[in-house]
Amino acid sequence: MSAAALDALVAALGDVPSWRERPLAEHTTYRVGGPADLAVFPRRAEELARVVRAVRQADLPLTVLGLGSNVLIADRGIRGVVVLLRDLSHIAVDGPRIRVGAGTDCTTVAARALAAGLTGLEFFHFLPGSVGGAAFMNARAFDQEMSQVWRHARLVTPRGDLVERDYAPEMFRYKHSPLQDSGALAAELTLRLSPGDPEAIRACMARNEEKRRANGELEWPSCGCVFKNDRRFGAPSGRLIDQCGLKGFTIGGARVSPRHANFVVNAGGATAADLRAVIEHVQAEVERRFGHRLDPEVRFLGQW
Repeated sequence: MSAAALDALVAALGDVPSWRERPLAEHTTYRVGGPADLAVFPRRAEELARVVRAVRQADLPLTVLGLGSNVLIADRGIRGVVVLLRDLSHIAVDGPRIRVGAGTDCTTVAARALAAGLTGLEFFHFLPGSVGGAAFMNARAFDQEMSQVWRHARLVTPRGDLVERDYAPEMFRYKHSPLQDSGALAAELTLRLSPGDPEAIRACMARNEEKRRANGELEWPSCGCVFKNDRRFGAPSGRLIDQCGLKGFTIGGARVSPRHANFVVNAGGATAADLRAVIEHVQAEVERRFGHRLDPEVRFLGQW
């Protein structure tokens, strides 16, 4: 990406905050990854639309990150423009609805729902990443998923237009949302919840947190679960990995969690290359033993 192209793009962005050669490790839950040629931090939906239009007109590569869960960024970084949504973090409660910026972290939204006496987001408690990331992946935990609560969004289209869309549960499938097909970016989401007993909500959140801690999910930096569960195969991916004796398998600073086999963690000083090597070894061993190739949930971004 030439310096002239960067200069022209930064000028087109106006007052939208941006940094050149911004290290991305601090913006991912794995805490690894090289720099972005240009990192941009829109603060409002209108700014996000402006960024998308400018990048499209400049014909430059565009990558979008929420809070950096479910991704593994290469040690050499990402060429082009990386848009980080962390500053789209507003929350507003309106009866049983919560309007939330796509960059808001899920745990914060769960706490706000609890304070409002609303049930439906207990699974957000300590779910890694942002609401926008949860929407994109149709995040699922503890028998709840995003499709059950997401009803409306302000979106930015691939052309940079700001539009609104309604959503219904039948538009989703396992770990898949309409965003993955349309290429649109969620800027603000409206979640429809139900009134509930605050003590019951709090107790459910506490149980979910305890399960995560017991699995070691909060002990080391990770991306969350690395592999999707293939229901056609009939066994969770973590069980297959465990049956291969891979808990604790280590390359460099990357390790299969000794507590939850579907977590590949940064046990200290891992590089992105270490983490990907462990992930690919796990894939190969499960396929060798069971004839089943695990489908990664984590997305590999950047120059590998």
